[in-house]
Amino acid sequence: MIRHGLVMTASLGALLAFSAPALALDTDAFLDRLRAVMAEQGTNVVWAEVDQYDNDDGDPVIGLIDVNVEVNGEGTTLPLVELIDVTEQGDGWRVGTLYVPELSNRAGDSSVYLSEMAVEGMTLEPEGQENAYGGAMFYEAVNLGELAVTVKGEDVFTMSDLAIEVGLPQGDEPMTFAGTIDAFTARPGAAEDPKTRAMASALGYSDIAGSMVIDGDWDPASGLLRLTRYDITVDNAGTIGISLEIGGYTAGFIKSLRETQAAMLANPGGDSSASGMAMLGLMQQLSFHSARIHFDDDTLTNKVLEFAAQQQGGRARDVANQAKAMVPFMMMQIGDQQLTAQATTAVSAFLDNPGNLVVSARPPAPVPFALLMAGAMGAPQTLPQTLGVTITANE
Repeated sequence: MIRHGLVMTASLGALLAFSAPALALDTDAFLDRLRAVMAEQGTNVVWAEVDQYDNDDGDPVIGLIDVNVEVNGEGTTLPLVELIDVTEQGDGWRVGTLYVPELSNRAGDSSVYLSEMAVEGMTLEPEGQENAYGGAMFYEAVNLGELAVTVKGEDVFTMSDLAIEVGLPQGDEPMTFAGTIDAFTARPGAAEDPKTRAMASALGYSDIAGSMVIDGDWDPASGLLRLTRYDITVDNAGTIGISLEIGGYTAGFIKSLRETQAAMLANPGGDSSASGMAMLGLMQQLSFHSARIHFDDDTLTNKVLEFAAQQQGGRARDVANQAKAMVPFMMMQIGDQQLTAQATTAVSAFLDNPGNLVVSARPPAPVPFALLMAGAMGAPQTLPQTLGVTITANE
């Protein structure tokens, strides 16, 4: 009997524990903190109404109605912002998903439309606290279904399926980030300048389409930031890509940068020279490790040579030879004979057989930004050697 009674008591306790209501979310405190954090970043947000309900998946939703978002005096209104599955996390909060169904904003004869924007895994620190990444807000992923920019009734730029993911650090591993734009389109043929329209048409680029990929990682403790890939591809033209590695980009640097920007936004009519000096002081905390810019040709170069030849009434080969001859004279301003020879050889090889053209910089040791700025002002001709600049083609 005693054993039976203990089992019954334990079962009843478990039942009561599972059936007890969860602690209610303090919605007002959460929304006040959300508005304050956005203001710290230079974005003022107000809404006309707050609604609370469950969505079709049964998740709790805080719906913000007619949300006015203002940055630097420029504002727009979002009809609805849904904050889905908001929970308390320590003394702060976690938003499962911040979802914006759509936005349409018009100014004169131009308009911007976006749909299905979702910010996943957004965390919000309580007042007076920051996360390990130098801020009070953090997110794990951003997705955007569609973006369209329209001028005089024509779509001049569209983008679909933007996705950004952030991987939190695991052990001693850095934070990772990756992003893609599945497809974008642009219409140079719709430009107001008739010369731009004519050139785009002659090159066969009245309408262009492409995609984008970005990858990298960041160690908040050491401040090493690596942008390993940032490639923009235009179909039937080519791919231009950038990679970059800098040091000193710590959580403390980010905090100082945010505070400086907030001070500048709070006093737009203030002393610009003082603001510039503050930003200059921050930049001196950084160091340059490496950089690389590359262009992989996909018929663009030959199209440009043919277009230039038609304009001159000559041949594409002659235009290419003229460009080769100009390179040494253009490089004379830099005053580096070794780099001039590299550039001349690389450009000649590329124009003869367009493959890829690469400009890279990798100094033997990281170079403080303060030294770079001093060199740029006092002895710019020394920078190529200081940075270890090289120019190559078709490798």
